[in-house]
Amino acid sequence: MSDSDVYIRGVRVDDIDALHGLCRELGYDTEISPVSDRLNRIVSDPSQAVFVAEFAGDVIGFVDLFTRHALEIDACAQIQALVVGEKARRNGAAGLLITAAESWARGRGLSWLSLYCTHNRDAAHEFYPALGFDAASTATRFNMRLDG
Repeated sequence: MSDSDVYIRGVRVDDIDALHGLCRELGYDTEISPVSDRLNRIVSDPSQAVFVAEFAGDVIGFVDLFTRHALEIDACAQIQALVVGEKARRNGAAGLLITAAESWARGRGLSWLSLYCTHNRDAAHEFYPALGFDAASTATRFNMRLDG
């Protein structure tokens, strides 16, 4: 497989099984129903996008991004998730997905692309600078559950 064999396209709701499997590869232990509900909301929201990498008819990766607005900085395209299935890595698919994200952001007049990457993803910390990303800061994300 080479990057010339990989096709990038917008997500379709019938991609849900592959997307669910890729989310699980990222470490998110979730059922398919909530992922499907989220996908339906995302595809109907013009401030969000998901692009998939397809090889030989199979979805092998995706990038999920949205327009992030803040008071203290200009709006940007925020990558929520980028994953290529373990068996399909190192074929150029992730770079093609980033290119699709860049194009989407530029098409909306956004001047930068941002992402967070957890500290334990060593390969990703090598990959992103090779694509032109600069490490802007080191931070810890804190979460608070609001449902009970």
